Amino acid sequence: MFNYANAIKSAKKLMECKKLQLILLGHQGAGKSFAIGTLGVKTLYLYGTRESHGPVSASTSAGDNVLPICIDYGYWEKETTERAFTADESLKLVEQILKDYKWLREEKFGAIAIDGLPVLESVAKDSQLWKEKCKTASGKHNTYKETEATQEVIGTILGWLKAAQVELDIHVIATGIIDVKEKDGYGAIVEATPRLAGYGLAETMNQHFADIACVGKMSMNGEVKYKFQFLVDLTKASKDLQGNLKKSMNFSPRISGCKDLPDMMDADLSKLADWKAKGGA
Repeated sequence: MFNYANAIKSAKKLMECKKLQLILLGHQGAGKSFAIGTLGVKTLYLYGTRESHGPVSASTSAGDNVLPICIDYGYWEKETTERAFTADESLKLVEQILKDYKWLREEKFGAIAIDGLPVLESVAKDSQLWKEKCKTASGKHNTYKETEATQEVIGTILGWLKAAQVELDIHVIATGIIDVKEKDGYGAIVEATPRLAGYGLAETMNQHFADIACVGKMSMNGEVKYKFQFLVDLTKASKDLQGNLKKSMNFSPRISGCKDLPDMMDADLSKLADWKAKGGA
């Protein structure tokens, strides 16, 4: 018989979690990696070679508080020579890390960050799991299943990440890139769109994270500052072959449990985490 008591207990544990469950969005060079280092807790930093600058940037603000692990290059198991990992090896490594609660507890991590969503997308699309999900009943590749397959594989990874958060009561963060459409005179982002392959994938990201923040650089009185900006018109649109709008999704910043958001805030995740824990007070 299904254990309803445990199911309710698990749901309450998730709802009571006040830690960040965050997509951190920004254009390239906006300070996403640097911001991860401002959490003030020991952070497991998972990254791909295409984001190899990230650990350096995060460590600039965090020092030894950031432990980086590359998920697509290094020494595989008992091998003694560094090499690029296959997508399936990368997927296996991420699963192993995110499910190893014993090791994560022993290392006393207060957060897990994945830098970033484009890396996960690349791993997903090159994996054997993705190829299997794209097959027709006769075993041929079905192009029309690609978006759904990508959603499912990335959704699986994010499921491991969220399970680790609930089990360990830690912050979880994933970074993503946006294409900026408009800025104001000070450099604050007014309008942007997330750079994800397809509307469906963007929808998956939106559904998996309770919190969304947008980071960018502003210049005021000759001084450049990194700010979390909460008044950004951040949407993802789906268009037909003629370029006509079919549907659009609101991707604008939000912090769960907080009714009112400030216009902006210093790009300091420790302050954002504290603000969320207090319900926005």
